[in-house]
Amino acid sequence: MIDMDLYFWVFASMSVLAGLFTIAARDALPSAMGLLTVFIALAGLYLHLHAPLIAIFQVAIYAGAILILVVFVIMLLMAPGERLAAIQANVSYRGAGALLGLCLIGLIAVGTKGVSEIVSMKALPEGFGNPSMFGDLLFRDFLLHFEVVSVLLLVALIGGIYLCKKKL
Repeated sequence: MIDMDLYFWVFASMSVLAGLFTIAARDALPSAMGLLTVFIALAGLYLHLHAPLIAIFQVAIYAGAILILVVFVIMLLMAPGERLAAIQANVSYRGAGALLGLCLIGLIAVGTKGVSEIVSMKALPEGFGNPSMFGDLLFRDFLLHFEVVSVLLLVALIGGIYLCKKKL
């Protein structure tokens, strides 16, 4: 049986190291790969904290949607000749790939461990991590916060469209 603190320290150190790699990378594409590693390590931390719904949100929204958008913008802004040169000349992809692989192995290890290893931990409230409990809490206790964020996102969307139309 592996100590649960070991999972925490592995995922925490991976997220810190990948965050430092994201900041220190000279090119934008390796920086995006470091950011992907941070997102997956944070999902591992959420799984370690027994919050699988938040881990799924982390991977689906941040690692899936937002990071793909960042990489898409990076690729659009690069000249066609720079893309191939950046991919071929950059050795840091191997380091980011190795770190990402370690994160994925850790996620699989945390996701496949049995419930018997968790029994000694403090009991969680009934329905913890349940999507219906999450939705009930969001729309009952935090309805005002949810609406303010939705209006803020709508204003940002309209502002982005206005700025793009202005340039065209």
